Amino acid sequence: MSLGVYVHLPFCRVHCTYCPFAISTDIALQDAYVEALVREIGSRLGAGQALPPVHSIYFGGGTPSRTSIENLRRVVEALPPAAGEFSMEANPEDINAESLRAWQDLGVNRVSIGVQSFNDAELTEIGRVHDAARAREAVAMAVASGMRTNLDLILGLPHQTAESFESTLSEAIDLGAGHLSLYMLDLEEGTPLHAQVARGRVEVGDDEQVASLYRRAIDRLEAAGLTQYEISNFARAGEECAHNLRYWTRGEYHGFGLGAHSFIGEERFANTRNIRDYIADPEHARDFIEQLGEAERRREILFLGLRQTGGMYYEELTRLGGKEANEWIERGLQDGWLRQSGGRVAFTSSGFLLSNDYISQLF
Repeated sequence: MSLGVYVHLPFCRVHCTYCPFAISTDIALQDAYVEALVREIGSRLGAGQALPPVHSIYFGGGTPSRTSIENLRRVVEALPPAAGEFSMEANPEDINAESLRAWQDLGVNRVSIGVQSFNDAELTEIGRVHDAARAREAVAMAVASGMRTNLDLILGLPHQTAESFESTLSEAIDLGAGHLSLYMLDLEEGTPLHAQVARGRVEVGDDEQVASLYRRAIDRLEAAGLTQYEISNFARAGEECAHNLRYWTRGEYHGFGLGAHSFIGEERFANTRNIRDYIADPEHARDFIEQLGEAERRREILFLGLRQTGGMYYEELTRLGGKEANEWIERGLQDGWLRQSGGRVAFTSSGFLLSNDYISQLF
């Protein structure tokens, strides 16, 4: 057994219009936040506790690259060492030769860059700080540094056309990153972009166009050596994100910081999203706890297993899905949203687009 660690570093230069995450643009809180973060880590992973080996560390946000090297070092020193992958999210405007060396000195061996698009008009519309030229430069520097490099792209952005997305995808492939995350725009309530779209001030890609571009992207990335292994993730052989695989296989992990989630035993819990409440009392920051029963565990195994391109073994799927699963599988194979190979059942690329709806039919 091994353990994963997630650390949430919430500070951003601006709040992007599509972002639903727990973030803060008040960099003046940085020192106090990191002090609270170190206290929370110490209270849960304190000296004398017997812990499984830490296999992966992931610094997410927010924008971890916005946090100073001194404060990043304080967090790293509070954590147990990781024997494997140490990932850190970064935005292009924070990446240069000096910052990459400093992160590597802290043990970071994988950097995930929030590119989103290589089209300036699309970047401006969603409130990104960087432009396309800066994104190209940042990815090229990260790849040249020797760190494993992921870049994030969003499909379905305002004003995005088939041509502009195809151009972005071509640039992403040509830059040589070993991993690419392709997310379809999710208009979450409470975000500025959701309100703009609801009021008719901004238009986003229609579902049919997004679906078509998603399927074409899978083929193009596969041809370029980036194989899909999860709904939104593609990697060259051996460069899959170990930390995210832990989530999808229900491996245990501790989450520290604002809004961070954890999964230990069969218990899931999460911290408050209020940064001042967190800073005031990080040792008692939890505002959500769920003890998973058999029904919840069954749903998680089905949902997380089926979102991977490898899918699930037929026998496990029918055991967990009950009598309805046999009919569900047959219907999916006939209609083309499921495929079967080597004793496993998995979604096709078209099936992934409506996978949440299809999986809910098993509940």
